[in-house]
Amino acid sequence: MKEKTKNILAVLSAVFMSFVGILTETSLNVTFPTMMKQFNVALDTVQWTTTGYLLTIAIIMICSSYLNERFTAKLLFIVACVGFMVGSVISALVPNFLILLLGRLISALGAGISTPLMFNLVTEIIPRAKWGVYMGIAGLVVAMATTLEPAFGGITNFYLSWRWIFIFATIIALVVFIAVILVIGKYHEQVKINFDWLAFVVLAGVFITLTVVVNQISKGITNPLFWLLLVATAVLIWLFIKLSQRSTKKLLDLAVFKQNAFVWGALAYFLLQFNNIGISFVLPNYVQIVSHQNSLVGGLILLPGSIIAGLLNPYLGSLYDKGVLNHRFI
Repeated sequence: MKEKTKNILAVLSAVFMSFVGILTETSLNVTFPTMMKQFNVALDTVQWTTTGYLLTIAIIMICSSYLNERFTAKLLFIVACVGFMVGSVISALVPNFLILLLGRLISALGAGISTPLMFNLVTEIIPRAKWGVYMGIAGLVVAMATTLEPAFGGITNFYLSWRWIFIFATIIALVVFIAVILVIGKYHEQVKINFDWLAFVVLAGVFITLTVVVNQISKGITNPLFWLLLVATAVLIWLFIKLSQRSTKKLLDLAVFKQNAFVWGALAYFLLQFNNIGISFVLPNYVQIVSHQNSLVGGLILLPGSIIAGLLNPYLGSLYDKGVLNHRFI
């Protein structure tokens, strides 16, 4: 197999691993009313199958730079595929809600590793002149996974069962796992560097407390726990900054926040995803709980607009390669 073809297949394997990880991010949102009845839990409890999954992905992504330097791409993707499949199998066979949540957290370990590595592979093995196109393709797959999540969850739950969401995800991950073994290789020398475990634990604490703070808003801002957790989050952020300034170990380089383009770009992306994930939670459940529609309708309600947004990614990537978007982006 030619090196160029092998590299393209490697990127595509990484893309589809990210696809299946993202596909199961919020696909369960549509099935919440069903699971609430089956496990006899409230909405603010069952939503942790999605919130916990996304939270774990965010925490794992913190380590992506360290993992990429310390281990080979093949090893990382093998761990990602195996972790995702194990978690998905557990989630498909669960007898109760707590084990379902455990399975979701294990799956998130794999999804959290694969997505940043997908973009790393593009920059490592694809020619610089083609970055925009391949980033656009990667963005398309990510966007299409986000697009298909509600429809996939709604259709699967309506015609089969929510458990089949994880069975289908396991099958796709297994195919990707075989491809990873065949086409992904070693693309740079590994560096043995120290990992800043203390800063990692503190930053993970920031994510966890901040997530719980947002969840506490539904109980009113006069809730003492809301303010206690908000203060705890602020203290942990301050502690993380101090630790990062003094540490020589690898975790997160705060110097990037001195670049205005990065800060504003990250903020825009955060707000976009905050809005996107929030809508994907509210609308399907509103349609089912308030309007008394089935999960099929709840899943399809977000599909048209998401498809349009997803299809724009490769086109905008090609414009970036041509320099059309450079000055506008900056």
